[in-house]
Amino acid sequence: MSEESIQIHDDLIAGVLDVVVRNDARAEADMMLGLQYLAAVIGYIAASYPGPVSERDGLLEHLAAFTKHVTDDRAASLQPQQQQSQQPQEAAKGHSQATDDPAMGIWKPE
Repeated sequence: MSEESIQIHDDLIAGVLDVVVRNDARAEADMMLGLQYLAAVIGYIAASYPGPVSERDGLLEHLAAFTKHVTDDRAASLQPQQQQSQQPQEAAKGHSQATDDPAMGIWKPE
């Protein structure tokens, strides 16, 4: 896996989804169908992984965890600002230390 971070932005997402919709117009109205196409593309590409099957399976598990992390992060960012401000909480003080798994980190309190 690359140690460099990736950049996700609205234009990239819109472009990928446009390609899926051009292939199957139903995906424009059916989010689950669109997600199935994206998951199938990952599986199709991962099938060509040059390493052993156990490494490929580990890669797929890593990608599933990364997908969950991105989903949770994006869902939190979509919550209305008002809802977030209704529950004032003191921010935890600390930092996240990088690990070999870019979807994970180790929280170190200060």
